[in-house]
Amino acid sequence: MKKRIILLSAITAIMALVIFAGCDKFMKIVTVKTYLYSDATSTSVTLKGEVISTGGNDEVSERGFFYSTNKNLKPALTVECGPGQKGPFEAIVKGLQPNTKYYYQAYAKSEDDMDVGDVLDFTTFELDFILTTEQPEILGDGRVTFKGSYNNKANININKIGFEYAKNANFRNADTVYASNVQTPFSVSLELDDATYYCRAFVMAEESTLFLYGDLVEFESVEHIPTVTTNDATEITSTSAVLNATIAGEINNKGFYLSTNPGFTGAEKIDVGSGVGNGRVEYGKTDLTPNTTYYYKAYVTYHNGANELQGERKEFTTNPSK
Repeated sequence: MKKRIILLSAITAIMALVIFAGCDKFMKIVTVKTYLYSDATSTSVTLKGEVISTGGNDEVSERGFFYSTNKNLKPALTVECGPGQKGPFEAIVKGLQPNTKYYYQAYAKSEDDMDVGDVLDFTTFELDFILTTEQPEILGDGRVTFKGSYNNKANININKIGFEYAKNANFRNADTVYASNVQTPFSVSLELDDATYYCRAFVMAEESTLFLYGDLVEFESVEHIPTVTTNDATEITSTSAVLNATIAGEINNKGFYLSTNPGFTGAEKIDVGSGVGNGRVEYGKTDLTPNTTYYYKAYVTYHNGANELQGERKEFTTNPSK
């Protein structure tokens, strides 16, 4: 009986050693911690972590960080720091969007194990960079010139500039054109189909890892030119007359040029108003000189005042003074 107890004890001890050895192997796991970031700017940050345990190996096979604008880190970008021994590690992440909240966590792994640290967050600074999308210039026959400008007070390194354009405001299947250089102001000319388009200027910076966009601008690719007709003056007296015109189309301003010179040298420009002009326009002019011939013509401006269209010249003579 005593021999059987001794034999059973020996077997139990051997089994315990096997189990202990297996547990020891299982307990040799990789452990990593996420630490507070440092050196955050408008487009970059330094992420920090530490490998607490290498899982019984000399080093982990890989370590780094996951980061994303989503709290659950799905989807996430990865910055790898390569293999390393137990201890702290860090990585500089560039090409971040300004004034944006990011989430990140450290990770480390060996051939058969992986661990991630807690999820922390940081927010990039506001970027002192102003990018402006200007109203495109419609040249006719489908030809359009995109225009943009920027103010680079942040002194970021600009790689490329250009424009995105599409027939929808969310820029699905958008096309891209690049300016010939990175100077401001900048422009690109091209031909488009007859349609409504949306465009926005963009800047690629910091080794093409940072993308900045201007405001969206809507435009028609085909020039819609208003019409203007100068009509005969009415209600003529010795010192006054009513100037008349008929206009149609989308305009910015409308009015008349008035002069005693048929070539309109030194002509007075009379601004009547703005907005869509369809129909008759008139202006009562006073303080005229009696018995004098005056020349006048109507005008309109369009395309944000960039273009002016004039009607034909008309003339009238004030009545003699009484």
